[in-house]
Amino acid sequence: MASRIIIEVVDPFDLLRGPQVTIKSKVDKNNDTGDTDKVRRQAVRAAMKHAWDGYSKYAFGHDELQPVSNMSNDKWGGWGVTLIDSLDTLHIMELYEEFRQAVTHVAGVDFSHAQDGFTTPFFEMIIRSLAGLLSAYEMSLDRRLLEKAKQVGDALLPAFNSSTGIPYSRVDVNAGRAAPSNRVCIAEAGTVQLEYWKLSELTGNPIYHKTAQRVVDILDKAEKPHRGLYPIWIDIGTGKMNSGQITFGGMGDSWYEYMLKQHIYSRGTHSQYSRMYEESIDAMKEKMVKKSVFDPDMYYVGDLDSSATRFSPKFQHLTCFVPGMLALGSKTLDRPDDLELAKKLTYTCFQMYNKTKTGLSAEYVLFRDESGKGLTGKGTDDFATVDLDTATIAEQGDGFYFGNDRSYILRPETVESLMIMYRITGDKIYKEWGWQIFLDIEKWTKTSSAYSAYHDVTSTKRNEMLTDSMESFFLAETLKYLYLLFSPVNYYSLDDYVFNTEAHPFKIMS
Repeated sequence: MASRIIIEVVDPFDLLRGPQVTIKSKVDKNNDTGDTDKVRRQAVRAAMKHAWDGYSKYAFGHDELQPVSNMSNDKWGGWGVTLIDSLDTLHIMELYEEFRQAVTHVAGVDFSHAQDGFTTPFFEMIIRSLAGLLSAYEMSLDRRLLEKAKQVGDALLPAFNSSTGIPYSRVDVNAGRAAPSNRVCIAEAGTVQLEYWKLSELTGNPIYHKTAQRVVDILDKAEKPHRGLYPIWIDIGTGKMNSGQITFGGMGDSWYEYMLKQHIYSRGTHSQYSRMYEESIDAMKEKMVKKSVFDPDMYYVGDLDSSATRFSPKFQHLTCFVPGMLALGSKTLDRPDDLELAKKLTYTCFQMYNKTKTGLSAEYVLFRDESGKGLTGKGTDDFATVDLDTATIAEQGDGFYFGNDRSYILRPETVESLMIMYRITGDKIYKEWGWQIFLDIEKWTKTSSAYSAYHDVTSTKRNEMLTDSMESFFLAETLKYLYLLFSPVNYYSLDDYVFNTEAHPFKIMS
């Protein structure tokens, strides 16, 4: 018999405060999770409901809610990005009435047009809008969603109309052409393949996959400073990569992620993806993984310059997707050593939250290498060096320093890795870490209408720190991964689904 939970509260979030809550239950031995997980899952669901209700009241159909002023903005061109990005989260959390209302709105959006004079960011709208529509379609089988996904895919396809087939970073949707530029970062060019492949699968039109796959083939054959490592900037006219840092953080991150995920999505039928992934991970482990001189248990992934010879001890929150990726790769490709590194990196990512006054993580932290020295000096155009003498240490012995950007913009990468790490290892510590992070998100970022980014995680002056911004990925990723962390492991199982870089689950090819 399933366990029952009796919670004597009116507000679902009273359960976060403790004394008002009475839980009377027995653990359900036939389920993957017990009562504690059910309570936590419902708390995350209530957070999603709170954020969605605020968005619906003050910004429905617009790109974003500004959760302090309760205003809206259309900074992504007015397609209603938060609404589209949230569709599958609503469905996963069984908020079906909200899902139906959102789908009705989407059905009336013309994705072949954008605001006058606006050029649409290609990569962002692929991972958020196209992927959100495809995932919601696979869940609901509402044909209107597939039709709209095709409309988005077609509207953005002109990005590939360059002499090399390398995509431009922005598209003038109204004119049906790309906005010309000389270069594009590798994450923008190389993190659209999964979405276009899924669109080809669902529509039966191979042109989407073939067009996006051409980019992978070009970069696979391109000259690199070190096997498996890719500088972030691609010359669109030549396809060469000869500038920009090498990073698993911003502008590089999801390129590496998609090598593994395309292997998983295609059930290993294309050896190119696993080969490229393993080359990159082996090179990362050789040249980019270091440990803190203050805390020998704290490992991190830094950056390299374009020649792969100079190292920067900067660890970005964006890079905290890496442990989850390594765990998936260890299981899929039988690489047990990668799982051990994933555990060490996950510990560091959690400590980036745990060691601040607010329990929230900054955009990045800085380390010293094993010799106790940090990289100092002026940066160059393709490599941002770090002067540790001007940084501020969290606390003596904490293992890292804070740089200038101490904001938390409701990012998902750490909770993404926690969800995957729990599902791969079964270690419940990852649930406890995730719950602690969720409680601090509740404490410091919740507003009357939703949740706000936080300017400085080292400050406890809460009202002064809320920045009136809520990116769509908070609903699409952060809350979704937390909900799945406390859900049974066979609910959107990693054996059946691959999540795109915006946390939209795609059914793995049959």
